[in-house]
Amino acid sequence: MSFATSAYSVTASYFHWFAAIPMIGCVGTVLKAQQSPKEEKPKLMNLHKSLGLLTGMIVAPRVAYRIFNRAAYSIEALPGGSKAEHFLADLSHTALYGFMIIMPASGIAMGYYGGKGLPFFGTTIPGVVKTDENKQRTGEIAKQSFNVHKTVGTYGKYLIPLHAGAAVSHSLRGHTIFSRINPFGRPGF
Repeated sequence: MSFATSAYSVTASYFHWFAAIPMIGCVGTVLKAQQSPKEEKPKLMNLHKSLGLLTGMIVAPRVAYRIFNRAAYSIEALPGGSKAEHFLADLSHTALYGFMIIMPASGIAMGYYGGKGLPFFGTTIPGVVKTDENKQRTGEIAKQSFNVHKTVGTYGKYLIPLHAGAAVSHSLRGHTIFSRINPFGRPGF
């Protein structure tokens, strides 16, 4: 039997914010790189890739925690919302989880199998060593990963402002939305 509480667990709250910060930075740096002069792009893309790898490092335990601690995510529905609104909220959360899993995974695969490695704040984790035997296969994996990364990124980047906008909307309607995900203060305490 499951029970619903008025807030996420403290651990779930920390995971939310620890993943959100580099993920937002990752999206922001790639958007900035797309609008920047050619000479500024490498620095921004290095930061984008570093933040993407950091996001992946945080998302993996976050997803594991969510799977194995379902009660930590079982919270009461906000009052006054229609069934359609709750359905759309669930759909957008599922899409956001997909985005934060697929983007780091495809970016890591692209860098590793492309052979250039994974930049991480001033260092690079080596990629696969290209040989005559693996060159075609690793190139195909890198290319497929790039296509997934680009396609999901093109549309998925809108999920973050949608999520933040929904939170602000709830707050304006008097819902204590931010205290539900605040690791430092719990609603009703």
